[in-house]
Amino acid sequence: MFQRTARHVPAYAEFLTEHGIDPSDVRTPEDFAAVPPTTKTDYLQRYRIDRLLWHGDITGAGTWSCSSGSSGHPTYWPRDMVALDEGAELYARILRHCFESPRRSTLLVIGFAMGNWIGGTYTYAAALALRRRGLPVSVIAPGIEPDTILENIERLGPHYEQVVLAGYPPFVKDVLDRAPETVLRHDIRLLLAGEAITERFRDHMLDRIGKTDRPTEICLVYGTADAGIMGHETPTTIAVRRAARTDAALGRELFGGDPIQPTFVEYDAGYRFTEVDPDGYFLFTSDSSIPLVRYRINDQGRILSADALSEALRAHGYRLPVRPSTETCGYLALHRRTDIAAAFYGLQIYPENVRAALEHADLADIVSGKFVLSVRSDEQFTQTLALRVELRTGVTPAPGFRDRLRQRVIAALDRTNGEYRRLHQTLGVAAEPDITMHDFGSAGFGPGIKHQWTDTRS
Repeated sequence: MFQRTARHVPAYAEFLTEHGIDPSDVRTPEDFAAVPPTTKTDYLQRYRIDRLLWHGDITGAGTWSCSSGSSGHPTYWPRDMVALDEGAELYARILRHCFESPRRSTLLVIGFAMGNWIGGTYTYAAALALRRRGLPVSVIAPGIEPDTILENIERLGPHYEQVVLAGYPPFVKDVLDRAPETVLRHDIRLLLAGEAITERFRDHMLDRIGKTDRPTEICLVYGTADAGIMGHETPTTIAVRRAARTDAALGRELFGGDPIQPTFVEYDAGYRFTEVDPDGYFLFTSDSSIPLVRYRINDQGRILSADALSEALRAHGYRLPVRPSTETCGYLALHRRTDIAAAFYGLQIYPENVRAALEHADLADIVSGKFVLSVRSDEQFTQTLALRVELRTGVTPAPGFRDRLRQRVIAALDRTNGEYRRLHQTLGVAAEPDITMHDFGSAGFGPGIKHQWTDTRS
């Protein structure tokens, strides 16, 4: 993979030359580990997009998807038949391990945003590929339309042995919280992606679909637009994570004692060769329209082999079976994503999306320009986008200013973030931020330190 990319991808050949790397000198795993990592900033955004593809040929892209970047401008990602085949195989494993396919007829309801964004179209393409493999799967793609999703399940669900609802965790929760008994009486299973979930969240959703004793019927996928699917939950990973929730010693052994449980998934090195760099960041190497070599996406975590996982479980008195999907599979514990953004309903809200509002002429004399963006979850796991705004020193806003500030922020979010705009159209007021104003220099706005625009602890 490395040698092919060095020979046939113009941008990567130039990248290696700039870093003084002769591909012919890279012969061993140790040599490969010394190759400089690539990132979105210093590789993907640096070179012309056609030069990132095989042979510099733009027609190597079969399908384009995009995601909103930190500047509010979309970043485009191509996919080809290799990505489709990989996606189909990984979804087939999920259906087989967690959803009892191909023994049961399945209606897959796609609750990811459709259109340009990868989650919905990727899942839809994989579902059609599964049909071509002979799996008894039918698909309908309402996107992020809660009422349409519920109608789809109510009308079509009775004709299938099970319904798999796919979507971002907070959105799927909102859909099921409003679901009537005519929907909930079906055998519903959940395929989630876009952000991490806790085991408390899984318990809440299992209770909602009437399956408190069947945790494997909710499966989380770990993936991104640039690197695709990196891993997914299996009965093994779910059982291990739930055991570690109540066994602190096991949690320390497997996950390093982080107070926040990591996402724990199976990955296939045959699709995503994965390393961890000295700073704890994952590095992925994968064959795709834009081949990625030692690509860092700012996710931190650790890797466990199947043997290491089995040994740790035995050492702590567990007899849980460790059954990887293939001999090339291992396990990833994803501890955190370090990108500066707030994850709200599975999409990324960046500081730049808010800054555009605070710089408006009729606000700039009142606010300092500093703010903290976070996402809160209540006891029912309902998310709220929270924005703390710092006032200028000695300023007391006039009555009505908070409403004006709120409208400016909402307008800026709609204007600069296409994914948020679509979510706002769907959820209405529930997608709008809760804004509070704070005195200059108060907690979170102290002088003399690098300002933290987002608070991921919320």
